[in-house]
Amino acid sequence: MAWLAALLLAGCAPKPEQPSPADIQAARRAAVEFELRLKREITGRLEREEDPVAVYMSYADHTPDWGREISNELELNFSRTALGVRNPANAPDAWESRQLEMFNFYMDAGLDPDTFEIAEIVQEGEETVFRWMQPVRMMDTCLTCHGEKIDPRIKLLLAQEYPLDEAAGYAEGQIGGAYSVRKVLRVKDQPAPPWTPIPAPQTPLADQRLPGDAPLVAPVATPSAEAPQQ
Repeated sequence: MAWLAALLLAGCAPKPEQPSPADIQAARRAAVEFELRLKREITGRLEREEDPVAVYMSYADHTPDWGREISNELELNFSRTALGVRNPANAPDAWESRQLEMFNFYMDAGLDPDTFEIAEIVQEGEETVFRWMQPVRMMDTCLTCHGEKIDPRIKLLLAQEYPLDEAAGYAEGQIGGAYSVRKVLRVKDQPAPPWTPIPAPQTPLADQRLPGDAPLVAPVATPSAEAPQQ
């Protein structure tokens, strides 16, 4: 009868706290807002066949601030992460790593990654935290900087700025990472303190950089015009 006692005890155990629909909607909104900015400022420019180096520089300079602005607007921590990151500051924590591995497992099993989403309430030390993740798939335009064939000028920039880069070599359709949201709900079972806005970064924008602020990119040789006939 031991199995019956275990079953009764399991039935009496408190159910895990479920995320609120409002927090899930806010997390989804954060991802959608980032996607809209990415489409307008980055992928749209690549689709118009603008210089990929100029687009990359815009991406590197502006996307961190997009995450900060979205976080402050929605009063949650919005970020992007992956199992193999370009910037070590974006490395996943233990919870994020587990979800990313599960996303890859589900995709390998033939499930549709566009349906993947995880939302949980977890205990992290003294903090009760809402966690949410949604995978990001590699589109053709993403491969400009994350694929197997990257413009040599961008490769030079990546080697200078991210010598430990692990975010290249992807193919279209693969899971390249995920959007991640973290929101503290309670601290020691007391309501979380008011949101403290994330300050603006100190890195100058691309059009404000001085000659020594940004890595140099070797110029692309252009054929010279033939001298006119005399």
